[in-house]
Amino acid sequence: MGATNCPETPRQKMISMMYLVLTAMLALNVSVEILQAFVTVGDNMETTNKLFSSKIDNSYYNFERAYSANKEKVGPNWIKAQEVRKSTDEIVKYIDDMQYDLVAYVDGLKGGKVEAKKILLEKGFEGVKSKDNSTSPTRYFIGASETGSGAKAMELRKKIEAYQAKMLTLADPRFVDRLKKMQINTQAKFKNKSGQELNWQMYNFNNTILLADLVILKKLKSEIQNAEFDLVNDLLISVSADDFKFDNVVPKVVAKSNYVMQGDTYEAEVFVAAIDSKTQLRAVARGGSYVSEDGIIKLKFPAGATGNQKYEGTVFVKKSTGEEAYPFSGEYFVAAPAVTISPTNMNVFYIGVDNPVSISAPGVSADQLNVTINGGGGATISKVSAGKYIVNVKTQQEAQIVVSANVGGKVMKQGDMKFRVKKIPAPKAMVGSSDGGRIAKEILVAQGQLKVVMDGFDFPVRYNVTEFQMTFNTGGDGQAPLVSRGARFTPEMISQIQRLRRGNKVYIEGIRAKGPDGDKSVQNPQMIFTIQ
Repeated sequence: MGATNCPETPRQKMISMMYLVLTAMLALNVSVEILQAFVTVGDNMETTNKLFSSKIDNSYYNFERAYSANKEKVGPNWIKAQEVRKSTDEIVKYIDDMQYDLVAYVDGLKGGKVEAKKILLEKGFEGVKSKDNSTSPTRYFIGASETGSGAKAMELRKKIEAYQAKMLTLADPRFVDRLKKMQINTQAKFKNKSGQELNWQMYNFNNTILLADLVILKKLKSEIQNAEFDLVNDLLISVSADDFKFDNVVPKVVAKSNYVMQGDTYEAEVFVAAIDSKTQLRAVARGGSYVSEDGIIKLKFPAGATGNQKYEGTVFVKKSTGEEAYPFSGEYFVAAPAVTISPTNMNVFYIGVDNPVSISAPGVSADQLNVTINGGGGATISKVSAGKYIVNVKTQQEAQIVVSANVGGKVMKQGDMKFRVKKIPAPKAMVGSSDGGRIAKEILVAQGQLKVVMDGFDFPVRYNVTEFQMTFNTGGDGQAPLVSRGARFTPEMISQIQRLRRGNKVYIEGIRAKGPDGDKSVQNPQMIFTIQ
């Protein structure tokens, strides 16, 4: 290089330029280990995006089921969800096409995007040739502009901004602020290592190597899908935000029996399907007033006159706008005394458990009764005390109880009754008292295990968790599911939970439980917790 007090010769200028070029090349040199790290990150992100896509599809499936059940109520938000899906599919396809176009441009593929797509799908980032090339990608994204306003980066930015603005118009007003925080901030000002202020496109795509650009595109795709997932689920929830937490409100009347003995009492339960135990209901019927217990209204009418008896009533549901009335009606039959056969707990028999049954015949003592059972795959009935029996069934074949009595030395048939036979319903998985939603990670760690409950099932049946998987969505790299061969969280699970941050999600899936009728899946094969 030339001295500072005399002009440089042409040769010295050439040497100085070569030195600068060499320095730049050394600065841009990327090690094989770093390139391999980009390959691993990119391929893992692709796997994570595919898994997350399946969860999004499941959300749309649940939304569609709710829409099918009540088109009038769910319809407006279902239309919005379809708009979300269409717009998201378009921008995700745009980003995928940009990946293929970028690889084709930088690697100079004769087959263009089609060849690039095949390479990425079959070989992943390992199939990219010019992994550490930063010149061509910069030309592709930034172009000749000093602000990156005339090439693909600016086009991508405008697409993202237009998409995100549309999503805000589709979101429920209560969800808009949260959605804004989840969206990609393209308006922010960034700074490089030297403190120079940069816009979004220059910060992300200027002088970055090809593999880094591909990882950034996958990251943008992941952030868009994450916002889509929460937006769609919120649209479904907001259908009944001021109402019950389900989409169809229909009054139902379920009687313990529609055949009542004279002098006995008619009993029935009135509820809205499905039950919300935290909502208090009131009803009027036959001049009487009733208040719900755990979401159920229990009617009681004296059975006086014999024959068919009809009644009507109204159940009132509290909403934010006031009470809404739902009319209901029912009927029952009051008969003269005859044999009475009724299950103690349910109106069906269940395989694998003791089914208590009470049997009596007016005017006949319990010691005079002779009780037998047919069907049920070789069902058995045994007497435990006066008028109390235990039934055991083996298959889902219909069972029939036949009752006769020795009256005055003569055996007389008193009556019979047929029963349906069912399998024990699947248990419900819980973490503490919750099956999903927002939770503090300290509480999640403190619980430390799963349990299963027989929600709405009256028999004392015990199930134990035998297996489950746990995965995490932290907005970064994907990872293989952690597996527990019992009910308790493994040390690895607890360690991972303790590292989670607010907004990260924990997915508990593949839950299996074992009970008296063998191994089975639970009612809710997936629980999703969001760290608060």
